[in-house]
Amino acid sequence: MTNLLKGLSLVALLFLSNMISSAKNPTISDNSTTYYGSAYKAGSVVIRVKAEYRNACTSTDVSVPSFRQALAKISASRIMKKFPLILEPKEKTNRFGKKLIDLSLVYEVQYSPVVKIEEAIRILNSCGILEYAEPLYIHNLDFTPNDPSVASQYHLGRISAYAAWDVWTGDTNVVIGIVDSGTDWDHPDLQGNIKYNWADPIDNIDNDSDGYVDNFRGWDVSENDNDPMVVSSTHGSHVSGCANAVTNNGVGVAAPAYNCRFLPVKCALDVSTSTIDNGYDGIVYAADHGANIINCSWGRSGFKSQFEQQTIDYATFNHDALIVAAAGNDGLEISHYPSSYDNVISVGSTTSSDSKSSFSNYNTTVDVCAPGTNILATLFNNTYGLESGTSMASPIAAGCAAMIKSRFSAFNAAQVGEQLRATSDNIYTVGGNNAYFGKLGHGRVNLFKAVTDSVSPGVVNIQNNATDGNDNVFVPGDTLSIASLLENLLRPTTNLTCSLSTVNSFVQILQPNYTAGVVGTLDTVSNYNLPFRVFILPSAPTNTDVQFKLKVTDGTWSDNFLFNIIVNVDYVNITVNNVSTSITSKSLLGYNQTNQGQGLGFTFNGSTSILYDMGLMIGAAGTQVSDNTRGVSGNDADFAPAVNVSSQEPGTVSDFDVSGTFRDNGSTSIAPLNIVVNQHAYAWIAAPDDNYVMVQYYIKNNGTSTLNNLYAGLFADWDIPAYANNKCSTDQFQRMGYVWSTDSSGIYGGVKLLSHTGGFNHYALDNTANNGGIDLTDGFDSLEKYTALTTFRSDAGIATTTGNDVLSVVSSGGFNLAVGDSVEVAFALIAGRSLSSIQQSANAAQDMYDAKFVGIIHVGNATGNRLFQSYPNPADREVRIEFSLSETQMTDITIYNLQGKKMKTILSEKTSSGRYSINADVHALPAGNYIYRIVSGDFVKSLPLTIIH
Repeated sequence: MTNLLKGLSLVALLFLSNMISSAKNPTISDNSTTYYGSAYKAGSVVIRVKAEYRNACTSTDVSVPSFRQALAKISASRIMKKFPLILEPKEKTNRFGKKLIDLSLVYEVQYSPVVKIEEAIRILNSCGILEYAEPLYIHNLDFTPNDPSVASQYHLGRISAYAAWDVWTGDTNVVIGIVDSGTDWDHPDLQGNIKYNWADPIDNIDNDSDGYVDNFRGWDVSENDNDPMVVSSTHGSHVSGCANAVTNNGVGVAAPAYNCRFLPVKCALDVSTSTIDNGYDGIVYAADHGANIINCSWGRSGFKSQFEQQTIDYATFNHDALIVAAAGNDGLEISHYPSSYDNVISVGSTTSSDSKSSFSNYNTTVDVCAPGTNILATLFNNTYGLESGTSMASPIAAGCAAMIKSRFSAFNAAQVGEQLRATSDNIYTVGGNNAYFGKLGHGRVNLFKAVTDSVSPGVVNIQNNATDGNDNVFVPGDTLSIASLLENLLRPTTNLTCSLSTVNSFVQILQPNYTAGVVGTLDTVSNYNLPFRVFILPSAPTNTDVQFKLKVTDGTWSDNFLFNIIVNVDYVNITVNNVSTSITSKSLLGYNQTNQGQGLGFTFNGSTSILYDMGLMIGAAGTQVSDNTRGVSGNDADFAPAVNVSSQEPGTVSDFDVSGTFRDNGSTSIAPLNIVVNQHAYAWIAAPDDNYVMVQYYIKNNGTSTLNNLYAGLFADWDIPAYANNKCSTDQFQRMGYVWSTDSSGIYGGVKLLSHTGGFNHYALDNTANNGGIDLTDGFDSLEKYTALTTFRSDAGIATTTGNDVLSVVSSGGFNLAVGDSVEVAFALIAGRSLSSIQQSANAAQDMYDAKFVGIIHVGNATGNRLFQSYPNPADREVRIEFSLSETQMTDITIYNLQGKKMKTILSEKTSSGRYSINADVHALPAGNYIYRIVSGDFVKSLPLTIIH
């Protein structure tokens, strides 16, 4: 704690002192909330420090100034390594070539619950030394209590356990880690199968020096003690019995694992009856202490977690342990974690007739099913009872997996899982199971086949890559090439064949077959040189989700794998120059969906995306704003496609043209402006036009009344790593808003106004509540959006030297748009390595726009000095004059009449190199023809100007 407190402010120290002195072990009930629908432990986050900062890491501190500053900002009270006994792996890979996982740099940070979880994560990530910062999720036990009705274990016969035991009864050296709410370790039908740690008897001494005192019969990772006894919840004791009740002992019930042992790992606080608070700590403990199979009868829906997946991978690759997990009890086709993570056997539940249990989840990530309805097993306090749930199905499958490991001891974790999966019985012909085809895994586990089959291969589909040979946005008329990567985990094949099929009527499979032939054990094979070919029919609706079935066959053995491809998407990827982004059919840029779904974001020279979201906003007269950007609750959806965007390469204007149409009649258009927007995008390959994408909008008033004071602009949330250290500024001369990171990431992002139809406006936003300007912490309503479109704010992220999470709105207006009239607004989306580089690209974009769409002639000389044709020309009250200079000089710009008389001095001052834009008031000059002249050192140029009134 001393190292953590060093360098913190006095206020922070006082706060920490109060927190530490009054800290209590919190309960789930008073210290949890939800993060995007998933429960998490309030006041805690899990982080992983980047490997290059290892030397700054101790068990209770990371001595990096930026990190300590972040801790102070969130009033951190404690930081500790999540797994202090785990060291950095000495080798990079295991014996199978799989990368080993390093958990030695994972920490839990405890901070003031007053700070919002989103803010804590944002601040921690902004320090620049972390791979991730995430909530510590809480998981639910996956069982459905049921009153006893039939005191029998039908499931043992259903999975052919009796026949299996005639052949094989397991091995006491194989261990199942039961990571749950604890167990009943003195139950007469459980105590005989516990994996006791004889090297550390209960004597208050850590005899085996593993860092855990007296972990003789397991461990409680929640209470950090050696007593894994269940207290309030019987869940763990029942799960223990489902997998490992002592069999053939003349007492109570039997279980599939027979002679195999189980390691109790309690991961729930005693006050909780339905939640797991430290499940992933339990997985690590079980893996570190010799579990070959680890059962997780719990889970949650929501987002994936890098920490949770890394923990799974650690058990799998560092310790060769197989994770088996319940698919969940929502009765829905949803992802459920940990069962939906990579390297996990996901288990659904079936009834006594092999039909899907009504409560069981189903999806393509389910691997197998097992009986889970009315399962009789051990309960707390030496009793027995019936329970239902995927919580029961999972340990039954885990027990079968333990038998496989004991029978085929040379199998690695993946091979054990595949043997379990490949030998399961087909149940899709049972009852209504056909409605869930491909979503109940390979079938219901069969223990007899699992321990006796020594000839079948185990070919699995690792990944599928589809391409159209163009922009990889799959539209009608495209022919897709699909390459599948397969791995044979079990015995060699003799003549493996592969076939692709679909029941979808909007695609046609042109090349459905591939012969792989002989594939050895643990070998991989791909049809990259002879891919499946699929034609997308013209009738395919927008965003059609096509499900394909890949069938692999070797003699009498076969297996099926499902995967999905979305075709006729309503966005286009632009990847022809140094900037890559996506143009959608509904006004969004970078991504087609919220939460960065579908699309490239915005990248520069292969970087990760520097954009969180971007979209067009159009507003008129106060609170009428149409857009699809973020709103008060989620994203607004005012714009809907009228004509989906399509691309042309090469284009008629640029090297890659995009066009489409949308209108504001979407699902949230309560008060639409009644506009139709024709949009275009252009990209060029060659320098100096290879660092930007041009977007152009023609906005038509399709309503019944004039739209007054209309503004159109691009809202952009640039996230240039680290995004919390960003700053936003304005370049008035370039008419550009731009963002960069104070962490010297080397990338700048900017939006430049190109069109001349209206004035330039830039509103820079701080994405916090305390830095002035618009406050987005409570959402972004229409009034705030119109304020951003019409009000100037030059900078954001300037409250601190390191910056902030910032946003930018670059707009043009205000137009009075009569019924039936249109106005054009255009922007350049730019990226570069420095401010000067994006300014150069801004110059190039303006030159290109003016040449292509305005007809303005640009003149200059060989030194790089340039004078641009004024706009508008003819002019009435005001004229804009633009010029660029290559060096610092005294500069004069003067308007003369045709007789050479000086009429008006526009500029007379010393100017540095750069590009300039000046608005000159000419309403006092008589109508007629003039010239305007620039004199800057040796650079002298004149251009004509016409004034009309």
